[in-house]
Amino acid sequence: MVLAERGLRVTVTVLATYLVAIWIATIWWTYRDIRSRSTDVWLQVTATLLVAVFNFPGLLIYFILRPQQTLAQGYVEALEEEAWRRTVSDSNVCPACQETIEPDFLLCPSCQARLRRTCSRCERPILLSWKLCPYCGAAAGSTGSAPTTSSAPRG
Repeated sequence: MVLAERGLRVTVTVLATYLVAIWIATIWWTYRDIRSRSTDVWLQVTATLLVAVFNFPGLLIYFILRPQQTLAQGYVEALEEEAWRRTVSDSNVCPACQETIEPDFLLCPSCQARLRRTCSRCERPILLSWKLCPYCGAAAGSTGSAPTTSSAPRG
């Protein structure tokens, strides 16, 4: 009988130690998880205490209430959104430094890269690669009148 009692005591001790280890591990995991999901110290302490006091039911409540995204996931999502926004409005970005610019800027205010030039006739901003001004039809770089089309009959 003493041997059975001793075996039962050892089994209960091992089981209790195992449960305490699991309980401490869930508290530690909750602490690390909430730190990766929020920078709010009050929320971190509350979530950790919820699991520490209520154990597995507290962990279940934490799973239901915790923020869906980690801070890293939110950061990546914000970067993707910014990249998408920049590709959608690609014409409003400096090709040299990728800073946002206005469509009529001649120079980038951040890196001073030349973006456009003014038409010599109507003085509106035109792209450097354009051969003609789309507003007045003047040849880029010329000071004369708009180019004329030939009205001679083709034969």
